[in-house]
Amino acid sequence: MLAFLVFLALCDGVCLYGAATCDNIARTLPPYPRVDITGILQRDRSTWTEEDYNVLERQTGLLLKEAVDDVAEADGNNALLDFQNAFFFEGERRHDPVVEYVVYHDYLYDPEAKEVYTAPIAKLEPGDVLVSTTSHTVGWNNGHAALVLTENRLLQSIMVGTDSTISSSSSANGVVYFQKSTNFMVLRLKGADAAKRLEIANAAEKNLVGIPYHFTAGVFTPKDQGEHPVDTFCSHLVWQAFKNFGYDIDGDGGPVCTPRDISLSDCFDVVQVYGFDPDKLW
Repeated sequence: MLAFLVFLALCDGVCLYGAATCDNIARTLPPYPRVDITGILQRDRSTWTEEDYNVLERQTGLLLKEAVDDVAEADGNNALLDFQNAFFFEGERRHDPVVEYVVYHDYLYDPEAKEVYTAPIAKLEPGDVLVSTTSHTVGWNNGHAALVLTENRLLQSIMVGTDSTISSSSSANGVVYFQKSTNFMVLRLKGADAAKRLEIANAAEKNLVGIPYHFTAGVFTPKDQGEHPVDTFCSHLVWQAFKNFGYDIDGDGGPVCTPRDISLSDCFDVVQVYGFDPDKLW
């Protein structure tokens, strides 16, 4: 029993050390100063220039003009201040043990409000992809990725021992998982209209639910398993959804597609970046 307890203590120490080393990439604040954007926001949006949009994009992390417009249209120009506040919010990084001694999740804590910080997120569309570095296993930043089915529903493969599933807005593993993370990106397929992206999302919902989680997908089984894979993991599931429509979203083209590979793919526009350097990304 003593030996077992020592083993657990060592495992916990290793995981906490790994969590600490992951801090270096768990959250990156913008490498430039915050500026006052209220002068832009007080003007009618029809008068905003390309330079205005560039300032707003760099100050909010909403890197597409359409994403800036979506926020302003839905909640008014001043809602962009919430995105700016979040983008420059330092907070306190903490580590939540998802699987004790093994898997940790980096989240941001607000010491003034004394609660977990929840960042605003861009308007999500079917076929969008969410990625984050903030899931790590014994110091390895495996990260996490999910496919947006609707604005409040995600398709994802979460962890060993589970099958791929749909997470709703009420689930702790839903969109709020990313909003409470120390970083995330929202990606959108380039050169594809909303109808095509919806088609990809609908096909994924139909065919890619209930697949067992295995880290070895693409190693001991084929990477491309078609419409009905036998095994998967988070980023492989997202990759497969797009591959079934002819898009290879693996940024380095290797046998295994990681969340980082997806973030570096030329197939996507970055809709929103949060907790990442907007120029270097992951």
